[in-house]
Amino acid sequence: MATELGKELRKLRIDQDENLMDMAKKLDRSAAFISSVETGKKAPPSGFEDLVIKAYGLFSDTAEKLRRAADASRKAFVLEPSNALGRDTAGLMARRMNSLSDEDLREIKEILERGAKWNE
Repeated sequence: MATELGKELRKLRIDQDENLMDMAKKLDRSAAFISSVETGKKAPPSGFEDLVIKAYGLFSDTAEKLRRAADASRKAFVLEPSNALGRDTAGLMARRMNSLSDEDLREIKEILERGAKWNE
């Protein structure tokens, strides 16, 4: 079953009139790897969506949609905070993530969305 990211990758290939091999070559990955990410057999590795965005020159809404699809296709995330406050915050969030209410999660998401925008 295709993941959200898989659907976006397939749409991108169709829009670019490319097949799986073309995308694999453009991203310097194997066709089997791209297929596994599309079908959800493999989670997209960290930075994969940025590789796709750069290779295809995606901007703004299209890039953001691909990033959200990649996030939706992952079960785990790697955070590398650059300072002690970031590490404390990330650790606390990780420990409490599953006990937060939907309202709390929405509020945290809104705070993060108000912050720095994705690199475009």
